[in-house]
Amino acid sequence: MNIVGKCPPTTAKLDAAADRGFDSVELHLRPSDLDDVGATAAMVKQSPVSAASVHTLHARPDDPEPFRRSDALAERLDAYLVVHSQYAQHTHTALLDSYDFAAPCGYENNPGASQFSLANLLLDRGHDLVLDTAHLFMSEPAYLESLSDLLKSYGDQIQVVHFTDGTLLNDGLPFGDGEIPLERTAEILASEFDGNVVLEVMPDDQADARQRVLEWLN
Repeated sequence: MNIVGKCPPTTAKLDAAADRGFDSVELHLRPSDLDDVGATAAMVKQSPVSAASVHTLHARPDDPEPFRRSDALAERLDAYLVVHSQYAQHTHTALLDSYDFAAPCGYENNPGASQFSLANLLLDRGHDLVLDTAHLFMSEPAYLESLSDLLKSYGDQIQVVHFTDGTLLNDGLPFGDGEIPLERTAEILASEFDGNVVLEVMPDDQADARQRVLEWLN
């Protein structure tokens, strides 16, 4: 698996990601980053890290422009598009599909979406899943078993995993501040997943998270 950082697409933030030891990142977008998609893409290409994936803006699902601009940026960067918004549920997938994304893409699981729901609404309908471990932890009492089962059963439809700590109520916590069995999670990912693992914690906590994962796997 490839360990990936996460940051906004600014020169300073991308340089800082490289300083933390990352070769690639997932881009966390703000509306201003999509005012000039070409300029943002050019800036990222000139940075010391590559864009492995681009997370869509948290836009309302019936507003196509933010999603299409996010997709345009991902396509220019030859990056994977993570389709996710706090305003969208998996029942909105057909609407989002109608925007005809050009970049390869997958839908991130929402907190509360069970394994059955993900299979029924996304995976068995042929969609890729961006598997967020904290969101799965919130949704499945048998979290580790569900994680392993999803990776084994639908591995060809999972290209990106978001890895973070969390509780049953909160996600995105620094490693060690939550309740997720992180070391066991890392071991399952290392043995059953061969894609990009995005350390989805705040930038200042990413170097520590990266070091912990490397120590667990060595």
